[in-house]
Amino acid sequence: MTRVNGFGVASVVVSSALALAVAGTAGAAEVTPQRLLHAANEPSNWLLPFGSYDGHNNSRLSQINLSNVGEMRLLFLYATGGTAPSTVGGNPPNQQAVPAVDDGFMYVYNPWGQTMKVDVRSGKKGVQIWRHDAEVEKGGTMRGTVALLGNYVYTNTREQQLFKIDAASGETVWEMNTQTVGNEAKDRQSMQPMAVKNQVMIGNSAGGKRGYVKAFDADNGDLKWTFFTTAAPDQFGGETWADDWNAWASGGAGVWTQGSYDPETNLVLYGTGDAAPWHDPAFRPGDNLFTVAVVALDVDSGELAWYFQVVPNESFDFDDVNARMLYDIEIDGVLRKVQGNFARTGYYMTLDRTNGDFLIAGQFANVVNWTAGLDPKTGHPVEYNPDLLLQTYANNKTIVPGDPQTAQNMCPVFLGQPTLMPPHFDAERMRAYVVTRSGCWSQEYDAGGDGAVLPGAANERGYERADIWRGKSFSGRVTTYAGEGGRIDVVDVRTGQKVDSVDTKYAPYSGVLGTSSDLLFVGHLDGKFSAYDKDSLTELWSFNVGTPITAPAITYSVDGKQYVAVVIGGSHRFTEESPELGQVFRSANVAVFGL
Repeated sequence: MTRVNGFGVASVVVSSALALAVAGTAGAAEVTPQRLLHAANEPSNWLLPFGSYDGHNNSRLSQINLSNVGEMRLLFLYATGGTAPSTVGGNPPNQQAVPAVDDGFMYVYNPWGQTMKVDVRSGKKGVQIWRHDAEVEKGGTMRGTVALLGNYVYTNTREQQLFKIDAASGETVWEMNTQTVGNEAKDRQSMQPMAVKNQVMIGNSAGGKRGYVKAFDADNGDLKWTFFTTAAPDQFGGETWADDWNAWASGGAGVWTQGSYDPETNLVLYGTGDAAPWHDPAFRPGDNLFTVAVVALDVDSGELAWYFQVVPNESFDFDDVNARMLYDIEIDGVLRKVQGNFARTGYYMTLDRTNGDFLIAGQFANVVNWTAGLDPKTGHPVEYNPDLLLQTYANNKTIVPGDPQTAQNMCPVFLGQPTLMPPHFDAERMRAYVVTRSGCWSQEYDAGGDGAVLPGAANERGYERADIWRGKSFSGRVTTYAGEGGRIDVVDVRTGQKVDSVDTKYAPYSGVLGTSSDLLFVGHLDGKFSAYDKDSLTELWSFNVGTPITAPAITYSVDGKQYVAVVIGGSHRFTEESPELGQVFRSANVAVFGL
């Protein structure tokens, strides 16, 4: 089918099994908005990011349990492709896709814009039904699940293409250019769309650009609304960018993980990334709304209902994008509807999800020294002063360009703290589980020289501020990482306090999948895929797939038999600290396990 926005021609490869598949799915239920609202009640399927709108990353399946998980084995691999490097001599893109499964058919994609429908009903192999190819010019990491709605699949690419695909045939129904007018060179999507009601939502994730959330009509692809995550001067929050060179226009706050939806309030919650430029908060004096924050948007209009900013005028790369878990807890004798999340700052944050009020927080990181603590009333760092345009956090931790004494030995290390790796919420135990990294880090930022474009508080550094941070790279650098290991941490959500933890050899990036049979599933950088006991955190079973795992696992069932699936072939990371990981190469497959 010819593309509608001048990108060229998208293609679809249909297998000889299509006729069989169409016959087999003729009676399959349409994925209605009502089915998505109650996705948790269909444990045989995995229809949404995190399994349900509430962000629990939980399954009610229990056939695989504590007594038999040791018998689990690899049943089959399905090769997704998409391993070609994006640049000559570069590494293959990171495989971080999360499959969706409906009635025994899996929908998965690769970093080169190819989306596949795979028949997994036999439990013995994956049979490709069709492969839709967006024919992108450059591959790149994409995250989350494709959106299933009606009889269609919605997927997007890093090149700002949003596709509606016929789920039966794999043919393109329509394709839309999602670029922002006037910002074409600066948009980038790295997460798949999420379907709510009759629309699909995407986010702009590019650093050094202007973040946003957009909603498109699922029927015709028309843009319904846009919410920008950096406030312009004439918008609410515009005064928090107190410069005169429009730093907000490239201020960051990328949206690069899928959101959570609360049907009771009709609000969708998204976390936002750090401000840009990361290394020089003086370039962007003020609190910089809505960076490093959670924003709650009305699904129908895109209007901001409330927000909570975690670190105003932040300079630590503390993207606050980890999944929001929605649940109810009693606080001071009152039942509160809350959102809980693991912040990259090292704290577990609990907010009222109806209005954004801060309720409680607890430290889950082993060491936190970038701040002396959080204000128990506001949830902000105790050093935060709303009367100041430039914030200075504890122990000289806020970076000052040209001052090598600042931003040293900061804890926790930002890389490996919870972002893309989804947590798991257990409603019975009232506990939340997350994978994270141990250790601290330091950074430096030159004050000038070598032709570098270096912003600061004054103009004497010799550059045009209006052009300073338009997707350009800065000379800031991370100088040390202290610690390479990781952990599985457990928080009692009623108090926000960490109640258990177990160390892992490497920092996991796969997130935590939990089941009602008291199991946790976690993937590791060395290729090990493990099952843990929820209560003791004892590793009960593992299998090494021989390639890194940095994607979240899912579970589904066909004809009463439970399967656990995970996309493998992620980034090995940290090869300087763990040179042995440099020998674990990427091989892109979906690995499916069962009894």
